[in-house]
Amino acid sequence: MTAASAAARPGPGPAPEPTVRQVTEDLVLVEIGDRKVLAAARCPHRQGRLKFGRVDGDRLRITCPLHYSTFDLASGERTSGPACDTLRVLDALPEHLAAAPPPTPGDTPHGAAS
Repeated sequence: MTAASAAARPGPGPAPEPTVRQVTEDLVLVEIGDRKVLAAARCPHRQGRLKFGRVDGDRLRITCPLHYSTFDLASGERTSGPACDTLRVLDALPEHLAAAPPPTPGDTPHGAAS
């Protein structure tokens, strides 16, 4: 994951680093500053687990760790990588998902940075 540029964000101090967490079997929550995006948990290309994806907070994009397909988190459109369907992005965040607990410490694959 990459941190959003502090110069592009108003207010003091650096912008918080984007986070991705699994909230249900089918959905991930991507948090970039005050913005929250609920999206499909698996890449439409080869079902890579997006909770381990890299987020570009400046461009509002997520990149799958499996084959590097990149998706716009506003529209779900693929912006680079192997041809595939769009990523399902939900507009509304249901209240019960907003209070989901953070991931457990052992929830990272071997060799992946947290």
